[in-house]
Order: sequence, then C-alpha cells, then structure tokens
Amino acid sequence: MSTSAPRNPNQAPKPVLELARRPLTAVGQADWGLVLALALGLLAALPFLTRAGLPHQTDAELHVYRTAELNQIIQEGVLYPRWAANLYLGYGYPIFNYYAPFTYHLGSLFAVVVPGADVVAGVKGVFVLGLLLASVGAYLLGRELSEPAGGVLAAASFTLSPYVLFIDPHARGDLAEHFALCLFPLTFYFVRRLMRSPGPGVLMGSVLSLSAVVFSHNLMGLAVSALLLAYWAWTLLTGPRRTRSVWAPVAFGLAAGLIAFFWLPALVEHDAVKLEVIGPGHFDFREHFLGLRELLAPSRMIDWGATGPRYRHNLGLAQWALGVPALVVLARGVVGGEDGEGGTDLAFFVVGAAALVFLMLPVSSAVWELIPGMPYLQFPWRLLGPANVMLAAAAASTVTLLPDRPWRRGVLGTLLLLVVLTALPLLHPTPWPEDFGGTGPADIIRWERRSHALGTTSTGDFLPRTVEVIPSVADTLVASYESRGPVDKVNRATIPDGATVEILSHGPRHDRFRVITPEPFVLRLYTFDFPGWKAYVDGREVDIEIGRPEGFITVDVPEGQHTVLVRFEDTPVRRWSWLASGGTLVALVALLLAWRGRGSQGGEGPQRKLSGSDGAWLGGVLVVVLLLKIALIDPQGWLHLNSAPGEARPAQQEVNANFEGKIELLGYDLPDRQVRPGETFSLVLYWHALTTVEKNYQSFVHVAQPLQTVWGQEDHLNPGGLPTERWPLDKYVWDEYEIRVRPETPPGEYKINVGLYLRSEGYRLERYDANGEAVGDSLVIDSIRVTK
Repeated sequence: MSTSAPRNPNQAPKPVLELARRPLTAVGQADWGLVLALALGLLAALPFLTRAGLPHQTDAELHVYRTAELNQIIQEGVLYPRWAANLYLGYGYPIFNYYAPFTYHLGSLFAVVVPGADVVAGVKGVFVLGLLLASVGAYLLGRELSEPAGGVLAAASFTLSPYVLFIDPHARGDLAEHFALCLFPLTFYFVRRLMRSPGPGVLMGSVLSLSAVVFSHNLMGLAVSALLLAYWAWTLLTGPRRTRSVWAPVAFGLAAGLIAFFWLPALVEHDAVKLEVIGPGHFDFREHFLGLRELLAPSRMIDWGATGPRYRHNLGLAQWALGVPALVVLARGVVGGEDGEGGTDLAFFVVGAAALVFLMLPVSSAVWELIPGMPYLQFPWRLLGPANVMLAAAAASTVTLLPDRPWRRGVLGTLLLLVVLTALPLLHPTPWPEDFGGTGPADIIRWERRSHALGTTSTGDFLPRTVEVIPSVADTLVASYESRGPVDKVNRATIPDGATVEILSHGPRHDRFRVITPEPFVLRLYTFDFPGWKAYVDGREVDIEIGRPEGFITVDVPEGQHTVLVRFEDTPVRRWSWLASGGTLVALVALLLAWRGRGSQGGEGPQRKLSGSDGAWLGGVLVVVLLLKIALIDPQGWLHLNSAPGEARPAQQEVNANFEGKIELLGYDLPDRQVRPGETFSLVLYWHALTTVEKNYQSFVHVAQPLQTVWGQEDHLNPGGLPTERWPLDKYVWDEYEIRVRPETPPGEYKINVGLYLRSEGYRLERYDANGEAVGDSLVIDSIRVTK
C-alpha cells in the first residue's frame, strides 16, 4: 500500500509558489486540508489574537525593543542597519551585525503597512504569522509523505506541540527562534520536492525559505540546516536513484550566498565582540538536559497565580503517541510505493526523532563535547522543536494503517481531537498587561537600567572587545534622550574652558559637531568604538583613539574652529558580502529564467486534496472544540489554575513558614525521596512576599546530617529567577532546584534544610513561629534517603 496518491511518475505536486499564481476557482477545487491547517494555526494564535499587548518579563520585551530600534533607524533612512545607536544605555551596540534580524524587519514592516499598528502589534503579527506558516508547512509536508488527512494530523501535531504552541512564544517569548522553527516544515517540504522533481518554483521556495530560517535565528538556522543536510545524505545512501539530486546542495549554496551580507561579516568580525556565552553557568549546555520522564509527560495547566508559568519541556503526550504507529507502518511495509521512497523518508523521521531525543538526555553529554560548535546551542531542549517536526512527519503515516471503512473518518476525528484536547491547557497563558508601554529610545534605556539587560542581551554577547570596563550611566546623555532636543553624545565634562561643541546633526550612523577651541583637546564621545567608525576633521580623515577602559571614541581636535564628523561606514568585508549577495541574486534569477525558458517547470502535477467527508469530520472536530472552549471551558476556567495570594495550589506539600515577616515559604515539591551518591534530585520551593521586599535575598537548600554537615547544596542568587525586590504581593514564586548529592555521601537518611540569606551582609533571615517569635534561621522541610 502506498502512502501517496497514484500519479504520473514524471509529474509531481505543484509547489506553493506555483499554486499562489493561480486565480481563485470554484469552491469545489479548494484544498480543504490547507483551510484546516490555517484554522489550526489560528487556533494556536488565539492568545495573541484575543489579547492586547504582549507578555512582560520574557524575551518578548527585548525582541520588541530591538524591533523598535531597527524601525526607528530604518525610518531615518538606513535600510539595513548593523549598528544599534540607541542601545546599551545610548552608547551603541553592534547587535544587528551578529544577531539574525529578519524578524525585526518583518515586525517593522507590519508596523508600517498595517493601519493602526505599532511596533508591539508588529511583533505580535510575526508571532501569528509564524504559527500560520508552521501549520501550513507541516500540512504540506505531511500530505506529501502520506495523504491530505495525514497532512492535517501533521499540522496539528507540530503546531499544537508544547514547544511551538507555548514554550517558545509565551513562556520564553523568543520571537526569532520561534519564527525560524515555524519555517522548518515548509523548508523541508520545498527541499524534499526539489530533490524529487526539481523545477524553478520549488528551487525558489527552497532557497527563500532556507534563507529566511537562517536569517531569522542563528542557532536554529544552523540546526535546521544540519538536519536538512542529514536528510540529503540519508537519501543519497538509502533512497531511490531519482531522489539523489544535486539540486539540494545547489539550493543550500544559493541560500548561503543570498544572505552572505549577514553571515559573512558576522563570521569574519567575530573577534571584534565578546561572543563568549558557552562557559559555566546558565548558558552551559550541561545545566539543561532533560529526563525521559519529563519529555514524555503531559503538559501542566498554567497557574495564573504564579509570577512565571511552570511548565514541562516535553514533546507532548499526543505528539509522541501519534508518532509511535510509524514503527508499525515501517514494520508492515505499508509505505514506499514502487520506488520505496516513502519508507526511506519515514525511516529518516523515526531515526531523526530518536536521535534528537537522545541529544536532549544527559547520556548524550559526550556527544555535545565532541562535536565542534554544539555547545553554542546552549540549551539541549532547543531540540524539542526539530524533534516535533520529525514526530509530526511520522504522525502523518498513521493514516496508512486505517483501511477505507466507514469508521475511518471517526478514527481520524478522534486522533485530531486527542491532539487538540491535550494542547488546550497551553492556550491559557497567564494574562499580561494590555498596555505594553513605550518603545522609544528613552523607554528602552529605562528598561535596560531596570532589567540590567544592557543592549537587550543578558550577558553583553556583542559588547566590543575594546570595552574593558562597563561604563556607568552617562547622565547628560540620558537627559538628552529624555528631552526633545538632539541626542548629545559629547562628554561635556572633558571640554576645556573656553571651548564650545555645538551639535550640527545626529543620526543612527553619524554625529556632526562644530567645535571652537582656544587650544588642542581630545573630543570624547559616549559612543563605543567598533570596526566601521571613522572620524573626519574638516573633511579630512583622522585616527580614532580608543578611550580606555570604557572603549569610547575619542578624536584629537586642533585649536580653532572645525567641523568634526564621526560616521559609521561599511568595512571591506561588509562591502564584499553585499557584492556576494547581489551576485547570488543575479545568478538565482538567471537560473530561474533559463529554466522556464526551456519549458521545464518541474514540481507540477495534480495534487490529491482532502475529501469532502474527511474534511467534514476533521473540520467538525475543530468547530466543536472551539465552541466548547468559548462557551464553556474559558468562562469556567477549567484549563488553568488561579492561586489566590498566599496560596500555591500546585505545591505537593504545604508549609507556610514565615521568614521575618517579609517572605513566607508556602510549600514544596519533592518527587523523589531516594537518591544515590553522586546523583541529583529535584526540589521546587514556593515562596511568597508578605510585604514589599527592599533587599535582594538569596535562597539555599542543604542536604545535611547533622545540620552543620552539608552533603549537597544549591544556592540561588535570585530565587525563582526573579530578584526578591521585584516580587509582587499577589503572586507566588516557584524556585526549582537540581541538587547533587556528593559522591562520598554515606547511605542513610538526610535532612533537607532551606532558608534565605543576604549575601552582601552575611546573615540569614530568622524564621518566626505563629506568635512572631524567632525559632531559627532555616527550616527542615523533609528528608531524603541516600542508598548504595
């Protein structure tokens, strides 16, 4: 039995780009599978579509501010900025030279072309567009691998998977990674079509979609490219002869050349910034492996009473359950058709899913250390998204096990219902404020000072290497941002007596001054030096001296009256990269025109569409679920928790311990009460601020016996990842630990002792009893047994 519709072996389905050129025809010719895929995308986007604003205290904030910065620079005439002049407290930051900016350009475009839209709405539009493309791409890929009904299941499996639906867009707010991941299935579809029936449409689709993935997110772009190359290599070794196409590497080369203007300068100029984010700590991949139990577990309901959502990094219960039948399909040999290509593809997706799951488990640590560049992924759980693409493709094969019987449609509807129902809790993220707030340069600087995410990055990834000491806030510079006058980059305190510096013009890539001075002096600017900055005095280029240790630009100005210009220009590698991209674009257009001129369209042919009966069943499931959600589930609040102030409903054990009337410990989770020496165990503490906390306290957990002898320990600088000074009074903070018991720990029962302390002053908070009396400076909440 073949998973593909019978067709002329010399023909192939018309790609999306070709279908888009056809005029709308009769309703009966519509692809209702594609309509259902769009409906699934809209279902996934409901929180964005039904709520104003965007989440705070996630990466969504920094992506909004990057989009706002890029939008302002573009409006000032710089169409492709590399230097963000207003970021990093106004000192400038070369983030757009290194971090893929495609989603920021898209968000800026939405804000410009959509009536009434601002930057926040533009970013939201990119989130929604990503979910729609994810569903359509997964449908097309699943339809190619199986049939239209299988495509609908693939679209539901991928788009409603926890990582795509909730973790990336809502819990993390990672706009760039989310959009790149959402493009993956569509890119896979085009590349697969190109390998089987090359034509100008699928070539262009392959090149543009792959370029967009890499141009959206550096790390996800590399992961997607690696998986596509692995697929090409797989088909070379195992596929039929006609799939061993040279067009896949051609598409990879054209895509790389097309966006050379981005990656080539970033690669060549990587030594100009402090791109060192893979050391010990939060960005160490060893800290972010997952357990198999978590990967396979169902999703949690979100508690609106928590400061941040507590969720699982999981594949999705329905997602892996629907992928399991692929093993049966392979074993029974019901895929492949005459040339066996279906079995080859399905085997790749099954093996790919298993490999990606393996790479998220601690047992794969040696592989991460062995393969160069892998540590830059930082978080093994990033692979959840690509793994869900593999599982979605495998899920499409499930329909091949269903014979053409009357009950087949009911089974299809049930499978779709399973995916949708298990995803519904994640469609209820914690509400966010309707008013996101201002996005102007002054707003961004205020946010940087408050969040300490200077340059909209948490570790200063792209700080120029010439910056030896992070400078303090320049009050005069910030004041100029707050006022309506021009931005004043001059360090006024260093101007000698009798000299004047007048601002003639300021822009995202230049500052021009009129200087009158009775003596030579050094003009010091609040702008970081970086390759590309040039200085001119009266039109003559002069050397820039780096003001150490802050790394600021300084210019020697002779006595008299002069015009001083400081301008950001392209370096040689940036100019060559533009030529490379332009040449690639010319080559791509010439190739497409020549291909069409020979009359070889490729990739064309009739495509099997979803039958009316299958479409009615699957569409009916979506309509019924949506009506139930709107009319019954949402008003009753059945699919989310809402802990009241002073309550933590998810806590397995209740405590209510008071620490000096400032913070209370509401409860804890201790899933495992037995551990071996050298192993780790999980613990979650639930804290609540009783009053406004004026200092930032630290938390500790000790495994001790007696209390003075510690056999395992973990401290948190910011319990729950949020400084206690910023804890709200109406929500609790969940604080998760992975505590390693020392290898030399003797077997026995050990106490788990917790508390709070102030590191800067070296004391612990006292614990009060019900009468307000101090009874100690910690609390033994439970015990754990260490076995041999």
